[in-house]
Amino acid sequence: MAISRPAIENTKKIKDIFMQADIHWMAGTRLRSGSDFLTQLKEELMPLPQPTLFVSDPTPVHSDAVLSDLHTQIPEKLCFFRKARTPSSEEVRNTAEEWLRRGIASVVVTGGGSTIDFAKAVAHCMAYPSTFDQEPSSGLVFNTSWSPPHLPMIAVPTTMGTGSEVNGKSVVDFAGKRRLVFHWGMYPQSAIIHAPFFRGMPEEVLVGGALETMARLVVPVVSSESPVRVADSLAVAQVRALTEVVNRLLTDPGDEQARFDLAMITVTSVLTLHQLGRSQFSYWLWYLVNELNNFDLTKQQSLATLMPVWLELVRDGEIPGREGLSRMEAELSPTAHSAKTSPSGLTGTLLGMTSRLTPSPSTGLNARTLTDSTWRDWGQGLRQVNIGEHHVERVFSELLSPAT
Repeated sequence: MAISRPAIENTKKIKDIFMQADIHWMAGTRLRSGSDFLTQLKEELMPLPQPTLFVSDPTPVHSDAVLSDLHTQIPEKLCFFRKARTPSSEEVRNTAEEWLRRGIASVVVTGGGSTIDFAKAVAHCMAYPSTFDQEPSSGLVFNTSWSPPHLPMIAVPTTMGTGSEVNGKSVVDFAGKRRLVFHWGMYPQSAIIHAPFFRGMPEEVLVGGALETMARLVVPVVSSESPVRVADSLAVAQVRALTEVVNRLLTDPGDEQARFDLAMITVTSVLTLHQLGRSQFSYWLWYLVNELNNFDLTKQQSLATLMPVWLELVRDGEIPGREGLSRMEAELSPTAHSAKTSPSGLTGTLLGMTSRLTPSPSTGLNARTLTDSTWRDWGQGLRQVNIGEHHVERVFSELLSPAT
């Protein structure tokens, strides 16, 4: 049957709208949660090619009875224990060669973001070994068409914040510099969110995960306008849910239901549509975090230091985003919703979280050096969201002013 010209023109108009909006959203991971973790894991394992390797951070495996019992039933040759840390490119290459020799065909990975990043990077290296041969000049983005995961993978997170269990990214250390590796095929096939695995998370890690989730939702919406209006509404709804959960956790860090709710918000903040129509560089604060990471500050320390500075500079109009911040704060104000459901405002929640953390940039850091490094790696992308080199330097200068 021939397609009519009006239908062709309508299709072209729809395509043009999406192209103008720079839509790049993708969700490639099946998300599961519930009380019967072992049954869900078995259901996910059944269709996977064999052999399956179980990659695990030993700390949660040894501290949780369910995970510990599970690993006693796995043959030793199919267990791969690795302590949590950012993977190096050399480690990734060596491990990929090992897994290829062993004929590994699928993976179950259990642990925090760096453990899941490690497994995804190794799987990617098995298919694209040259990716890790030399240090890239910046983050790597592979604009290839969608394909199944290079190695079918089930991700079981035991911490929250990064969203690594449901995204196609991996942070890898290239000769002392953390770089971002991305590929559409790096999404885990499925992720299982099991509430009891978050019981043992220290309060600082818990609050750090909440802060990272908050930044992921707030920074893009404040910094960059989207032509897709529903994107902002979804972001505000998620921030409202997050602030409510955070306030519960600040009152009682041991609240298990609140911990599970936070884990689910973390995951869905990665998967939902709030980023529609926005450049990936609307997350621009992350590139400053990346540079601080290269000077031995953790992501948690970096965000705890940067977010209050960013908030103040945006509100004062010194960096872009004042109108976006005003709109979001108005939506989140206690008067905008009933007293029963309204959380505290955005500013109060952010300051409440950062006060629980330990932001302490090294006195050896230099704003100009950090700016040069950030701009060299990410400047071309930051221009897309109207962030100039002077904006980056302003943030770093304000950040380091108490120490200089």
